[in-house]
Amino acid sequence: MSKIFDSMRRAEDERRKRASQGSGSVESGVEPVVAPPRADQVGRLPRGILRELGILRNSIEVALAGKSKRTILFTSAMSGEGTTTIATNFAKVLALQGQERVLVCEMNARQPKFPDVFATNGDAGVTEYFSQGKNLSDYVQTSDPDSLDVLHVGRQDATIIQLHLNQVFPKLLEESLRNYDTMIIDAPPIISSPETPPMAAFVDGVVIVVQAGKTRREIVLRSMESISKFNGNILGVVLNRKRYYIPGFLYKRI
Repeated sequence: MSKIFDSMRRAEDERRKRASQGSGSVESGVEPVVAPPRADQVGRLPRGILRELGILRNSIEVALAGKSKRTILFTSAMSGEGTTTIATNFAKVLALQGQERVLVCEMNARQPKFPDVFATNGDAGVTEYFSQGKNLSDYVQTSDPDSLDVLHVGRQDATIIQLHLNQVFPKLLEESLRNYDTMIIDAPPIISSPETPPMAAFVDGVVIVVQAGKTRREIVLRSMESISKFNGNILGVVLNRKRYYIPGFLYKRI
């Protein structure tokens, strides 16, 4: 997972550039790990990242063996560690493989990023679901190029999520799994968001994103302890933006 963030960011920039130019080119030479995405979608996947996302998927499959449906929460200790990038691209890969229905849900009401990632309307979503009591289908949107459904956070008011978390969040998960095989949750940072650790009690597993060279070990451990206090199931840690001081191909031989 060491180069996952930078590769995805560069690939996303390339994808947007191609889209603005109307190019339909397809990247070649990418080896799929679990099942090949549709040929017409490969060009939109992060370049050189299918293998690493496949490894992540395989690790989660092993950790959650026996669960035909699952809810996976992605978070980080601090902001700016690449959680949204990894969570959304992981969800895209699952959806493009065509083997399951996927919903990706944004829970960060302080710094929502889905409007920059998906070509969908972010005016209403989780906060409205929490406060207005409507059905999930009233807020879910389909991101056609990515073959998955998206639930934006909606109004930027984290207080709504905090106040209604214990009552409404389990209902959100239950309703989601009636219609989807996998729900990917992009949660805000653990240290600065009091609503994140309690979420861990309701999901099947938690993946913590850590930026190499930025986040101190003590902060990561403190974050993991916060999740554990709520009996959260930590599936593992994704290390982001690790620098390679020798050519990358040599690391494969070490």
